[in-house]
Amino acid sequence: MAQHHIDVQVSKGAFRDNIRYVKELVAPAKVCVVMKANAYGHGLEALAPVAVEAGADMIGICTNPEAETVRGLGLRIPLLRLRMALPEELDEALDGLDVEEQVGGIEQATYLDEGARRRKKKIPVHVNLDTGMGRSGFLPRDVATLKEICALPGLEVRGVMTHFASADGANLDFTDRQIARFEEMLAQFLEALPGFVLTHTHNSAATVRLGPKHTGSARAGELVRVGAACYGVRTSTDFENPPALKPVMSVRTRVAQVRDIPAGFTIGYSSLFETKRASRIASLPVGFGEGYPRSLFNKGIVLIGGRRCPVVGRVSLNITTVDVTDVPTPVKWGDEAVLVGNQGDAAMTFEELADKFNSVHTEINLSAGFMNRIRYVD
Repeated sequence: MAQHHIDVQVSKGAFRDNIRYVKELVAPAKVCVVMKANAYGHGLEALAPVAVEAGADMIGICTNPEAETVRGLGLRIPLLRLRMALPEELDEALDGLDVEEQVGGIEQATYLDEGARRRKKKIPVHVNLDTGMGRSGFLPRDVATLKEICALPGLEVRGVMTHFASADGANLDFTDRQIARFEEMLAQFLEALPGFVLTHTHNSAATVRLGPKHTGSARAGELVRVGAACYGVRTSTDFENPPALKPVMSVRTRVAQVRDIPAGFTIGYSSLFETKRASRIASLPVGFGEGYPRSLFNKGIVLIGGRRCPVVGRVSLNITTVDVTDVPTPVKWGDEAVLVGNQGDAAMTFEELADKFNSVHTEINLSAGFMNRIRYVD
């Protein structure tokens, strides 16, 4: 049955083109396409084959069900877990999911080593260096421990990584310091590594702003981990994506009712908006139950009739009210309303919308993708 009240559209073609653009941008470095959280809400099952077709060298996941989804599609592409795993996750993954694990502590490393030896196999791992993110990984004082891990017989160290804390900010000084710290740490235990390894530091923001950072070591090669850029969005309004990166998702709805409201009339729960003039108010059949953030009351902008129209009053579970008084062509029942995307010459981006309630595009992508059916187009 069709979903008539909201149209969440995902373009496989744009996703494919974005990955190919990143591949060309960073060549000869490899590209890990980050597809955790159901491909940022865009649909892992639908898009994983597209990522492989576009030339992804690796897919980044977080959970075992995500790994199971990719493997269930018959894709043998390398999978990298992008967070530390729990013991039960490791046990399950070791028995058939073929995941390259992230290691950021000696306890996890020895657990993996013991599990690998019991199974008479080697487990591929990527060693995480904490250069300033502060969430997980080895600190500069842990170089001796890093050398111990490299010597564990059950582990095959395939990569050394770090994660940038503010590569999407206006100032890149801290990112530069993280790069320098990474290179200093790597140099101290590089000779303990068993052979050629991938070094990877760059997320989407760093990749499009700085390009891959080469270590200069003959024993290390580069990989970038790109999520947001592959979906045509960015995590901050402090920089611009290249024009070639196009948004993959758009969100549209239709006008459910239009009413003429007198001046001095309040709208929505808690009466948070009062009309200052006689107004035309359009009610849309979407709200935070469809993933449109509740905190956008009196802040959001919706495109109707080619104009940017303000959200007025509280965003409800399934209804959002919009002031369409200034739209020159009379707005009618059933007219298109664009929550994120383009309409004529007007545009509303995920970044602008997220900035209005101090968040990131991911929150809207995830909500829209998880709460609605997605329509895929090429």
